Amino acid sequence: MYRWIVLLHILGAVAFFMAHGVSAAMALRLRRETNLERLCTLLGLSEVAVPVMYFSLLVLLLAGIGAGIMGNWFVQGWIWAALVLLIVLGLWMGYYAQKHYSPIRQALGITYRGRPGANPPASESEVAALVQATNPGMLTGVSFVVIAIILWLMIFKPF
Repeated sequence: MYRWIVLLHILGAVAFFMAHGVSAAMALRLRRETNLERLCTLLGLSEVAVPVMYFSLLVLLLAGIGAGIMGNWFVQGWIWAALVLLIVLGLWMGYYAQKHYSPIRQALGITYRGRPGANPPASESEVAALVQATNPGMLTGVSFVVIAIILWLMIFKPF
């Protein structure tokens, strides 16, 4: 049964990264886009992937915790470090998205997670300023490093 739970954990991770890849691609492309309609499309595409991302993250977490209990890994420090890193990364990314990407949606007049957008939408220059305030390279770099550390902890179990 343990191997099945580990498989579910890995499948949850794969599904999470596939769904999250949509938002990552949006973030990387957004700064080069100037057409307001295409900006709305990019942000809308990212929004569609969010429920899949959260569901797969839940599967990843629950299966990982289940495997940790079944494998008696919670007596070791590496699993706690990996969990803390994942939670901190998730909270930081959520904060960053709320601070930088939600204002772009609102400025474009997009209703997002029940919050109405600006009516009328902001000017092109205001939207452009919000878009240029994002830093997808920093998001990508920090995320990659933290995920690499988590993988290292899971594979090598150093402590």
